[in-house]
Amino acid sequence: MFPSKVPRVLVLVSAVLLLVVTYTTLHLYHRVPPSYPIANSQVTPIQDAAAIEEKPNSGHAATTGETTGNILAPGLVNPTPGPAVQDEVPAQKPDHEEPPANPVAAGSSANVGDEHQLPLPDPKDCPKDLEFLVRSSIDLELTERVRYTRRHIQPVFSNSVDRDDVVNITEPLVQGDVEVDLYDCGDVVIPQQAPIQLHVPKPYPVATFTHLAFGIATEYSRLNNSISPFSHWLSGTGAKLVVIVTDAKGKSSDEMEQLQRDFEVAGINATLVKPINDAFTTSQNHFAVLVNMLEHSNPDVEWYGLLDDDTFFPSLKPLSDSLAKLNHQVDAYVGALSEDFASVRNFGFMAFGGAGAFLSPPLAKKLGDQALKCIDETTSKEGDTIIRDCVYTNSRAKLTILPGLYQQDIVNDVSGFFEAGVKPLNLHHWKSWYKEPVEKMAKVAKFCGDCFLQRWRFGSDTVFSNGYSVATYRDGVASVDLQYMEGTWSKAGSDFDFSLGPLREPYPADQKKSYKLREVEFTEKGDLKQLYVRVGNSSIGELDQVLELIWLS
Repeated sequence: MFPSKVPRVLVLVSAVLLLVVTYTTLHLYHRVPPSYPIANSQVTPIQDAAAIEEKPNSGHAATTGETTGNILAPGLVNPTPGPAVQDEVPAQKPDHEEPPANPVAAGSSANVGDEHQLPLPDPKDCPKDLEFLVRSSIDLELTERVRYTRRHIQPVFSNSVDRDDVVNITEPLVQGDVEVDLYDCGDVVIPQQAPIQLHVPKPYPVATFTHLAFGIATEYSRLNNSISPFSHWLSGTGAKLVVIVTDAKGKSSDEMEQLQRDFEVAGINATLVKPINDAFTTSQNHFAVLVNMLEHSNPDVEWYGLLDDDTFFPSLKPLSDSLAKLNHQVDAYVGALSEDFASVRNFGFMAFGGAGAFLSPPLAKKLGDQALKCIDETTSKEGDTIIRDCVYTNSRAKLTILPGLYQQDIVNDVSGFFEAGVKPLNLHHWKSWYKEPVEKMAKVAKFCGDCFLQRWRFGSDTVFSNGYSVATYRDGVASVDLQYMEGTWSKAGSDFDFSLGPLREPYPADQKKSYKLREVEFTEKGDLKQLYVRVGNSSIGELDQVLELIWLS
């Protein structure tokens, strides 16, 4: 017989060995993060750590967490952090992040589940003329090394430029590229090339637009997120913006006052109001805001524009000039149809809301007096149809279509629209039906006015659409009929012929290579820098390609 102490010792040793093996296995193969003594530490269950490991990582994501949940007005503090909420808009990275409680040893992984996470590239490690590229690479999530081309453009300003003419430039645009390591670019030599002369319209003159008033209805969070795009076309113009904040009842007075101040700081002449009737839907408020516009606008207003909250104007100057050709002293109802005839068949002949419904003062006052009655008696659920029915019931005005206004009822890949040389007075649906950085795209309108989306041919295979893309065609530009719009969007077909057509067939990916505008900034000297990016095929190790165009002031 064995003494009774022996099995107890063996059991104890076995238990210790089992614990060590289990911990080592979990640490090595499941990458459970090591524990560090920190204040107010919490125990993370193993299943939660595994879930963290499985979460995709962008490669440039912050390692200390992301901002999620409800968006508050700038300057307000949320005292009680809530659980993360998934939103349809990707959460923005925080402006400032605290360093980890304990430094991560060199060579170890800062991110759970990402053994090769690199620190963010530092613009200070590169020449000054590459700082814009390196800074932008973080948000754009470029590959660690890129193929980079820089070209300077010397604008030749003129009042006689034919904006519709696609001028031929014999030399190639994308040439002289070099490989740039965004983490080690101190000794990169960028080939020096002579500036390219391009004839462009003169910049728009400085002007105010106090004769224009705009009204929208939207919820607090969407309005808060829209200050920047609104400021592009409203800041410093004197034009009036009246907004019904549809969920104002659920907001504190401090929140509403802060949002009002944010518009003032942005230089926007805005008045935020509560709904006239708490029971009104957003669509009903889309028309009801006219009552508030008449109350808060100055007596010199010549046009009242009822808009969607994602209606965007590259500049108010072309819109003002176009409306000036019409008589604002009589009843006038102005706008645009949907480009999709299926929508026209469905909703009827009216000013579609994304393109705006513009009312002359006499008609606006008639409709303002009848607005609540029109809303109460309507059988329609859509704001633009309520406006139409009220116009036709209370006046003899009929729809005047204003060329250049677009509803943009086009979905997904809208490159064909933006590469067709159009001169849009407005854009719409840019953060829902399709995703394009319209505010950055339209920055060039502040540099050379009507040059936004102006086109040039370069060499034998390239078309430059200013502010949107640089497209190269495998079979050369001669194979492309630039008179026709390329039907790139979903369901492009005969229903668009009456407005945008006839359309040409979209090019397969192997026949057309596009660099899309993704970042832009003005320098202290007044130069305009544009970054056009072509995302490389990561499955074959292809690097991202970046073309930087610098418009010289």
